[in-house]
Amino acid sequence: MGDALPPFTQSLVAEQSGFKRNVGLFMAVMIGIGAMMGPGVFALPSEVAGSIGPLGIVAYLVMGLLTLFTALTYSELGAAIPIAGGGYSFANRMLPSPVAFLTGWFFWIGNTLACALYAVIFALTIQTYFWPGASVFLIVLGTTVVFTATNVRGQAEALQVITVMNVVELFILIGVGVLGAFQVEPANLDPIAPMGLGPLIPTMGLIYISYVGFDLITVAAEEIIDPARTIPRAILITLGVGIAIYVLVLWVMMGVVSYKELAQTSTPFIFVADHLFGGWGRWAGIVATIMASLSAFSVTLGASSRVLFALGRDGHFPELFSRLHPTYQTPHISLFICAGLVVALSGLGVVRFLASVSSFGYLVAIGIVNVAAIGLRRRMPNLRRPFEVALYPAAPILGAISCWFFVPTLEPRSLLLGGGLTLVGCVLYLLQPENREELRTIPALLRSVTLRIQAYWRPHMNVLIVGGGTQGANIADRLLKQDEFRMVFRSSEYQITFVEQDEARCEELGNRYNVPIFHGDGTKQDLLEQVEPQKMDVAIAATNSDERNAIVALQAKRMGIDRVIAIAQDPDYVSLLEDSGIASISAPYATAAMVENYLDRPQVADLFEIESGVASLIDMEVPDGARVVGQRIQDIDIPENCVVAAVLRNGQFVVPRGETEICAGDEVVFVGPNEAVQTAHDIFSERNPDAA
Repeated sequence: MGDALPPFTQSLVAEQSGFKRNVGLFMAVMIGIGAMMGPGVFALPSEVAGSIGPLGIVAYLVMGLLTLFTALTYSELGAAIPIAGGGYSFANRMLPSPVAFLTGWFFWIGNTLACALYAVIFALTIQTYFWPGASVFLIVLGTTVVFTATNVRGQAEALQVITVMNVVELFILIGVGVLGAFQVEPANLDPIAPMGLGPLIPTMGLIYISYVGFDLITVAAEEIIDPARTIPRAILITLGVGIAIYVLVLWVMMGVVSYKELAQTSTPFIFVADHLFGGWGRWAGIVATIMASLSAFSVTLGASSRVLFALGRDGHFPELFSRLHPTYQTPHISLFICAGLVVALSGLGVVRFLASVSSFGYLVAIGIVNVAAIGLRRRMPNLRRPFEVALYPAAPILGAISCWFFVPTLEPRSLLLGGGLTLVGCVLYLLQPENREELRTIPALLRSVTLRIQAYWRPHMNVLIVGGGTQGANIADRLLKQDEFRMVFRSSEYQITFVEQDEARCEELGNRYNVPIFHGDGTKQDLLEQVEPQKMDVAIAATNSDERNAIVALQAKRMGIDRVIAIAQDPDYVSLLEDSGIASISAPYATAAMVENYLDRPQVADLFEIESGVASLIDMEVPDGARVVGQRIQDIDIPENCVVAAVLRNGQFVVPRGETEICAGDEVVFVGPNEAVQTAHDIFSERNPDAA
């Protein structure tokens, strides 16, 4: 009997069981090219010319290079997690459910608005050159019906049509670019920045939609053959071809006509092709524009429906969205919904506005995916990654920054529409009862994030530990521990320095802690001077010898270290040390916890760990005016898995029973798991609002 698949692999197999894998490398590249070669070269250059002039060439080049960071991240994620949904599915593996949903929703906004944009470009071309006076809405409606029917039959069926259109489109683009390069007039490119550098950043944000074709490759991942190899190659080929064509064609378009003329037309590529080659150039430009807008329309319509399918499959939307066609195994219901919305949104009819709102969705969502990629590396270190980002973590960090930086530069009205669509998504999300349950985890998540942010504002305390044996290592482990429970009480972040006499042990400490290690005898003054005692906030003598600890502690005190702690078992040494102003800790099994408590001094008297953190014991003093004062233990809402182990009152031990009444000044001892103990501590610390 073979070994069972691990849970994560089982989930991938289950998710992939509905789709047919019939898309190879060439077809995968066609998905990316089909989505990328749309508005970026056939519509937006006129907007770019009016906003920034010839500097638009630089905008396309720089934006493409910045997008490379995200493309590398997508290559790693797509090869490791080849499931439908693309960036949303990646985020769903790492982020809390509400954030993962919003990521998918932002992708859906980007895809759907982009699809509407491509439909408008096609309709305007038809209206201008074939059917003057025709209704843009009716042209969009007819186009949507045809390509919805094509997509219902599957990506492979749709790609057969898209591939033909892409080949024709690329042939014309490259032909115009190469032949037009010989007719570039340098005077048209001078000055390169007639409007200055100010519009550069907003223009780059506007054209981001031109580079997101690679994301749609991962959306169709469950239909791609050998995704571990095909997806990274397809993504990088798509982006490389896109950058090269954009820069070449933009250089030709800006160079053969004045940017002022280019800004006046709604069909810039056709305008330039006509200028270069006359009638046949005009018709070549018309054919290329039609091919590009229709192929991009088909690809993004399929991608939009697959994101909606993934949201339904994962329970964020009703199960209806995740149903597949019984014959073609495509998300036909999601496809019909997206098609209807595309027709409605195309009524906006403004190319720049649609592009800006689409860029809003893509920029926000892809930035989140870059962040999620870092979390996935940490949460799933053993996940098979056939393609790994060479510049990790720089690539995803720069990818996120390069996305979110441009969001505020988009048109204000596009931000308003994008925000409105986001609110609509939130309402739809909350209609699912299980999603409302998920929101209950948000306060705990926010509390955890707040604590971690606060930790960065805590002062660093430099701690010198002399003695790297078991005792010293236990203390270091305790002080460096970063779980949420400790962050609640911790007053400082600790930076450790060790002094250890045994050379082999020094090597072990270095490998374990990655902190400064001094090799030598900690009782010697010349060695202690090397650790710069004036920079140490506390010194801890933790060797296995009381005598050596006493010498180390006295030396440290004499050298000006203000707070000194020594581990000592012999009562004679304890009294000697305490007379010298040195804290002495003698409990053999609680030393590390007592050291931490001594340094932090929270509202907790003593803190001990039981069985390596399975449970904790806290002793706290009930403050005056606390809400629990005067209440019986049985009437206080103490967590179920936490108990009051003891009550100390006026130096006397009181056995805690249900009817025991809590008084101000009582020392109450709790025992239980960390979270439950912390909750009990908060309850007993809460003040009565009516108290004077």
